[in-house]
Amino acid sequence: MTRRFAVVHEAEADFQTATDLADQVLVEAFASWLDDESVVYQREWVSQEPGGRRLTWKAMRRLAEAAGIEAEGYFDGRPGLADARAARRAILYLRDAFPQLDGILLVRDRDDQRERRDGLDQARKEHHGQMVVFVGLAVVEREAWVISGFEPQDDQETTRLNAERQALGFNPCERSHELTACKDDTAKRSPKRVLRELTLDDREREARCWRTTPLSTLKQRGGANGLAAYLAEVRQHLAPLIGS
Repeated sequence: MTRRFAVVHEAEADFQTATDLADQVLVEAFASWLDDESVVYQREWVSQEPGGRRLTWKAMRRLAEAAGIEAEGYFDGRPGLADARAARRAILYLRDAFPQLDGILLVRDRDDQRERRDGLDQARKEHHGQMVVFVGLAVVEREAWVISGFEPQDDQETTRLNAERQALGFNPCERSHELTACKDDTAKRSPKRVLRELTLDDREREARCWRTTPLSTLKQRGGANGLAAYLAEVRQHLAPLIGS
């Protein structure tokens, strides 16, 4: 039976990165019978609501309000932290809009809101029946996850990585969490700028950073940028719905 998961995300790139990575975790977990081709028959990633609008964080407020859903109140007797109410609103809406949903993935950039992880956890730890809610929080932005998977493929890429190491004073692939979320995408420590420099803004090259780099490498480099935690979430909460 194909399991169905809705994904609340910020942009198409976030949706693609998070779901591709989750598929890799599933293939690794069930390598004896699952591969890159057959995994598509085990899960369905839902990126749009029935009317065709993407399930973005911005859209969730409008969709929930139109459906008469409110997300007021405290969480276990405590005020909601960053994104707690937004996550509760999204979960309530999706449970209503998709009656046959098996789970919800909340994908978010932490940016400069350090309480965001705790806020998302407040909402996901509430009782949701049989439905699973799991979280992917990128520190500081999704691009940090991608950078941690960058492995130079030729001399030109090695040269570009060395130039970034010299400019930053550290290897961004190993310490991507030290990059800084900011509105200026040209700033020296901007994850978006670093990723553009490394991949020359090539989307296919960017995708290879998470599709071909071994999960073991991503886990090792992703201990502080939220990637290792996300891969563990998938293994703990999603994989048991696929197999044992």
